[in-house]
Amino acid sequence: MELEKDKYFILSYLLILLLLVAVPAVIADGADDDLATSVTVGNELPTVGSITCNASTFVPIAESTILLNCTATVSDPNGYEDLVGIRAEFYNDTRGLPANHTIHYYNDTCSFTQNGTTSTNSTVECLFTIYYHANPADWTMYFNVTDGSGASGNNTAAITIQSLTALNVTNTTIPFGDVGLNEESAQITTTIKITGNVNLDLNINESLYGGNMSCDGSGSADIVTNAADTGVRYNTTDGFTFSDTTWKLSSSNDLADVNWQKSDEQTVTVPPEYNLYWKIKIPASGVSGLCTTTTRISATEN
Repeated sequence: MELEKDKYFILSYLLILLLLVAVPAVIADGADDDLATSVTVGNELPTVGSITCNASTFVPIAESTILLNCTATVSDPNGYEDLVGIRAEFYNDTRGLPANHTIHYYNDTCSFTQNGTTSTNSTVECLFTIYYHANPADWTMYFNVTDGSGASGNNTAAITIQSLTALNVTNTTIPFGDVGLNEESAQITTTIKITGNVNLDLNINESLYGGNMSCDGSGSADIVTNAADTGVRYNTTDGFTFSDTTWKLSSSNDLADVNWQKSDEQTVTVPPEYNLYWKIKIPASGVSGLCTTTTRISATEN
């Protein structure tokens, strides 16, 4: 009989142990407990809205620069503070190529400004200094915005740079000095800079006295600038011979087909320079005193 009691006791003890193991610990801890709770929010792509610039088409400034200011609203669904970088390009070639004043500009220092409208939007501003010799063409403005996870969004806008036909004659006079009757002057040099964004030819004329240099000597005749054997000649060849040139100074707006090239420099901003050379031959008789006129040099696109 005692043996049976011992068996029941042992079985009851084991049953209690099993119940203690099977029941969750929270019951043993008390009426409540804290559970760690977490979730990972997915990253959404940032976007770039319409790009607006202070000009959609413009003419460069001769031998100078123009400031192009472009802005856009950029958005990140995860919050505007998730935006970490903006890269802007302005190009006439292919995106990603090296910087070049003629065809490609970069701005890696664009600025973000939270505009206060929503917690997901920011305004970005990018400035570009455009040089006078930037190619006349349709260009692309490209904005790329990046968030903290490395995701990016982009947008583009079209901007047209117009042709600028421009030159700068660095000399203000053509001083032949003292030249005797039936004599030929020394060669005079005129330096001309190409200060626009197109290749040039020249229109040259005597613009004051109908193709004559007016002489103030008593009873003096004028010097006919495009006479057959005397008058004024010009050329692009240093040391040219007076009788060999076909360019005679006249009252008509004669075209000098020089095909001078505009600057294509990538980093240098000094305009290219070219020279015109001048000579005068005085008639054998009939003229005296100081003889003057005005010579006009005009740029025309090649």
